[in-house]
Order: sequence, then structure tokens, then C-alpha cells
Amino acid sequence: MTKIGAKGCQKGTFEYNSNEYWGMKSNLLFSGNINVRDLVNLGVSVGKSQNNNVNVEMNSTYSYREFGKVSLEFSKCLVPTSDFINIVEKAIESGDPNELKQIIEEYGQFIPDEVILGGRFYFEGTHTSKKLTEENDYESVVKVGIQQALDIGVGNRSENSKGNTNSCKRECTKLIGGEQPDSLEEFDETAWVRSLKDFRNWDCIEYKNPISIFQILPNDSRDLHGRIFSLIGKKIHYSRIEDFTYNLEEFEKPKVLKLDIPPKISKIVQNKKTDCNIFATVLDTDENDDFFNYQIFHPPKGNPSLIIHCIQNKLRKRECKLKIGWMIVGYHTDFNSIFTDSNIQLKVLESDFNASKQSMDDKKFLEFEYNSLIEKIPCLGIPVLSKLDSSNESIVIGHHFFNVKENNKIGSYTFSYCFKHNHYVNLPDFTFYTLIISKYSNPDDYGMSSFTKNNFKGKIPSFSSNSFKAKMNKMIKSKSSKSDSLRQMKLKYVSLHTSGENNCGPIFLKQKSKKIKRYTIKISCGQASSCICKNSTLKKSKTNLEYAFFTPKEENKDETEA
Repeated sequence: MTKIGAKGCQKGTFEYNSNEYWGMKSNLLFSGNINVRDLVNLGVSVGKSQNNNVNVEMNSTYSYREFGKVSLEFSKCLVPTSDFINIVEKAIESGDPNELKQIIEEYGQFIPDEVILGGRFYFEGTHTSKKLTEENDYESVVKVGIQQALDIGVGNRSENSKGNTNSCKRECTKLIGGEQPDSLEEFDETAWVRSLKDFRNWDCIEYKNPISIFQILPNDSRDLHGRIFSLIGKKIHYSRIEDFTYNLEEFEKPKVLKLDIPPKISKIVQNKKTDCNIFATVLDTDENDDFFNYQIFHPPKGNPSLIIHCIQNKLRKRECKLKIGWMIVGYHTDFNSIFTDSNIQLKVLESDFNASKQSMDDKKFLEFEYNSLIEKIPCLGIPVLSKLDSSNESIVIGHHFFNVKENNKIGSYTFSYCFKHNHYVNLPDFTFYTLIISKYSNPDDYGMSSFTKNNFKGKIPSFSSNSFKAKMNKMIKSKSSKSDSLRQMKLKYVSLHTSGENNCGPIFLKQKSKKIKRYTIKISCGQASSCICKNSTLKKSKTNLEYAFFTPKEENKDETEA
């Protein structure tokens, strides 16, 4: 315990003019003044608000005086109990991330490593202009765990208001600690400050430096930290979409796009604990029969790049305008943010192929099971090379997944094609990444889709105005308008899925601005009928094919945990 002295006497004013803070006003009344930004960083939902409004303008002032008497520091003595450790281990072994959320419900989400005792009084003055506003605020509770658990109540008001009010003015005064007057109207500041000389009148006025309750777990051979991150799954640390001009001049030579990774994100990639993976996708903005194959090149001691091949039946020199999407997926490294995206659940599997197997294709089941009766799990794949030289620069690696519903299993099928030989060849050394998307914040941004006549999902809304309809129709018919967002399909990460373990063969996907199509390479071969180029199963199939898609939101602000 440390006596604070004169520096514990503080006063301040916080002013704001924001619709965002309108929904957060009750958070200013936390007992102990828990920092709202800390709570946001921890992923805490502070308060519930239902606010239907038209044109709300508000100016508020939050003023306070604080008299800190002593500081209690816990940072050196925060040790988890054996019961808490056992409960966490059981949650990890269950394989269900929701078990961790249950622990938070019981023990709290964070622990402050310092508590300030003393007294505080403050008031809030608000001037609001609003029209046709309907609002409901409800009581909120944020749990703070100290050793086992400590619930901190929220000093909160519950209010319902409805009407057509042009302006209103409200002031709310609250006391924490000190002798409490019979009513706030009788508050005597001098007498109240004098009452704080008695330690029995002290109260908690500030909880500082909150840390996750999982952060205090021992860092030993059990690797509880790493196992928690693994259970929660991976997150998208960074993603971006960029334009790329591909000048097609040589038939066999690929183009290499160096991935411009921001310094902060590069540190995350270099952190072995995050176990980062890179996924990519390519869209050709031109409508033609060419398609593009892509794979990641990531040398052990170098920066990653994207290798892009253009596949044509006959060489036609041209300038290709491509849209390139790429993202970096890895584990969390900060417990404070592990539940900020609770509606996202991503998992990545890695599988190595050794060229010594001397096989043109490879088929294997993923170490993953699902219930095929109630869900479809989209899987996306990409091959990764650790070296790029004359032995493999003219080779493209294709893939698709196959679903064996009766066994609740998913497998991957990979194959390789060589431009020099115009034939399928033995697979080189490579690693295959599989991204499994069990849940995402927007359900429309991922899933499975069939090969229909038109893959474009966007619908043009109906309008009553005939003049507006005419303008819309004119815009839609204009083929030269690249800004026509209604006709442009979102850039998607895609992979082909087939039905059945035996329904496998060499086939590619090509993504255009309006459609996603299948593509097979025409090959004349004098080899035996067992050669994979003779496999036309997927070429003829129409009902057993679909594709997985994923359109993640762009995360390119270089704002993430270090």
C-alpha cells in the first residue's frame, strides 16, 4: 500500500460532441472510473443501447474532482489458484472456445494490477438537440476478477424517453466515497473532503492497468497461453486489394509480385508464435478465355511474394489488368483482444509434399471433421513454395477439395502442370495451406456456391420513380463504366469443392468480374489411360461441383497488436 499524497488531488473536464458518445454516456458513471478505452481494447461490451433517431446533436461536459489517498498494487502478487488453472485446462481440452467465455462469465474478464482508494465527485452536463428520438438504456455490468472474481457494479441510470424534443439540458451529480449526504442537493464539498481523512470513508475510485485473467496463467511447459490462442483460432492481421498490370510476353515465365507488408505487420509475421500464413486471390478484369494460377513464394530467409501464371491455349501477347487480393492470417498474441471478433473462427492446416514421391497428383484427408447434416464448411487452399528456380518456375500447382459427407470428412487434391511440356508433371516440393472458415462476422461474406449461369449475387432494388429507373438502366447498360458497383462482383478467395473421394481430377477455377468458371487444359497425350490427363470426371460433372468463397473486409490500416 502506497500513500499518494498531494498528487492524488485532481480535477478535470471532458467535453465531447459526437453521436458515438451518445450511446456511451452511461459509461461515464462506472464505479471506479474504469477507462472505457481499456474496456474496448479488452473487447468488453459496456452497456446496451437502443437508439432510433433522426438528426441528433449533442454537446456534453463531464467534470470531476478526485482525491486519491492510497494505491494498492497487485502486479507482483497476482498468482492464479490451482482451481482456476484446472478449469482453464479443462476448457482447452474440450476444444470449444465457448468454454473460455464461460470462465469469463464466472471469474471476470480482466484484473487491474493497481487500485486507487479515496473519493470522487463528478457531474455531467448535457445539451441535446434531437428530433423523433426513441431511446432505451439498460443497466450494464462489467466483471473484474481479482484472484478468484470481483464484480464491479456500474453506476448507471436506466432511462426511457420518447418524443419530439428540440433541446433539453440535464445534469447528473454522483459521489464515490466520503460521507454521503441525505440528498445530492445538500452536497457540501468542504465537509465531504474533510470526511476523507477517515480511511473508513474511502472507496475504490480507479482501477488501473487492466490485464486479461488469462495473462496471469503460468508460462511453463503446459503452454497454456499458446493452447488458448490455438483454441480461439487465427485472425486476419492484414489484408489488402491492389491493382496489378501483367504484361504477357513469354509463355512459360510467371510474374512475381512482391508483397508490400507494413513494418508492424512484418514483425507479427516474424513472430513464430503467431504462425502466420498468407492467402491470395487473382481476378482478371478483362473478359477472355485466359485464366491465372497463383501460389505463394516464401523463402526461409526472405520476404514473401506472389507467383502469377497466365494460362492460355495459344500465346497472345497482351496487357492484363488484374485485381490482386492477399491477406495474412495468424494467431493472436495479445489476450486483451482475443474476443473482440468473437463472431470469427478461422483455422489453418498445413500439409507438406515431398517431390521424392514422384507423383503427378496427391490426395489426402484433412485433420478436420464436421457434421455434414447441419453445416457446409468452406475450405480455401493455396500452395506455398520455399524456392523458385528453373526447376519449378514453369510449373503451376492446382487444387480442389473433396467432401465425403457420409464420413464427415474433407480432403484435398493437388496436381501440377508444366508449360514446357504442355502436360501434367510430378509435383515439386511445396506446402499446402488450407483455410477453414467455421464462422465469420458477416454470414454473406463466406460460404458455398454452385456453378449457375450467373454468379453475381447482387440484386438491383426496385424504385417507384420511373425517371430513376431510366437512369439506373442506362447506367447498367454502360459497359465502359468501371465505377458501376452494382455490376462489379466482390473480389473473392475461391476454391473448388467436389462431392466424393473418387470424384477428383485436374481442373482449375478462373475468376472474372461477373463469374467464376471451371477450366480444363486440353492435352493430347500418348501415355497410358491411367495418366491423369485422361481423367475427364470433373469436366463432365455438373451436379457434384461447387466452390467455396470468402470476401474478408480489408484490414490495411496497419493497426494491430504488436
